[in-house]
Amino acid sequence: MDGGWVKNKASVVAPVPLPVAWELWQDRTRIPNWMPWISSVSYLPDDRTKTKWTLSTDQFGQHFEFSWLAQDLEPMKYEKIQWESLEGLKNKGSVTFNKAPEGTKLVMEISYQVPGPLVPFGSAVSPLVESILDADLRRFSTFAEKVAKAMTK
Repeated sequence: MDGGWVKNKASVVAPVPLPVAWELWQDRTRIPNWMPWISSVSYLPDDRTKTKWTLSTDQFGQHFEFSWLAQDLEPMKYEKIQWESLEGLKNKGSVTFNKAPEGTKLVMEISYQVPGPLVPFGSAVSPLVESILDADLRRFSTFAEKVAKAMTK
């Protein structure tokens, strides 16, 4: 691996109505609730289509921290949100939303350029990220279910 682009994908069916799942993802500052390796997401004060992200994780016996500025691309309401980085860690991705009999099916795709410090770990990076995304989406499902139950009280 030469630090090229890698794509990872994960999906989950969250037991909540599509509008609930959509609204939770619309507020990017909530993402650390289900993605603990994302230590913060904040909107730029003058432009709510841009967010500053910080990723902080301990992997391969080392601590890594990366940040980036992301631009939201035009969302397709209740169907897809997508973004791409403008500076910092190079990445882009999307979350698609579909009604499912049990709730809402979410599919997350993230493409990223392997950061220099992780290049030596090469082939271990993609399976690691995929397992992290799977766990994140399971956490999202649990989080969304709690929010949906609280909303009906």
